[in-house]
Amino acid sequence: MDLRRRVVEAYDSGLSGTYAQTAELFGVGQATVNRWLRRKRETGDVKPLPRKGNNPRRVDLDWLREHAVQNPDARLIDRVEAWEAHGGVRVHIDTMSASMRAIGWTYKKKRQWQGSASARTS
Repeated sequence: MDLRRRVVEAYDSGLSGTYAQTAELFGVGQATVNRWLRRKRETGDVKPLPRKGNNPRRVDLDWLREHAVQNPDARLIDRVEAWEAHGGVRVHIDTMSASMRAIGWTYKKKRQWQGSASARTS
């Protein structure tokens, strides 16, 4: 914040000259000087805008927990389709994967075969 204010004050007072000279004087880019001066003109201050929050979760986690308990072997795509049937909204498979992690459910592959006897003994 201090650097932002010093850059804007130096430019506004005319001590630093052009955007390029101001940027060089303070060791920032010309685009940065431009953004800070524009923010000062538009909002009256050089404070950064507040950060936006994350998007709300698209899958009801209570429903997903119940579905996971009832269908422990369901694939992610099966869960996506079940959620679409239940909630009326189709989500991406990555969204469903993140939701599964959020409820603490991990996926562990089941072995299709036991392997040879020599592999099991070693």
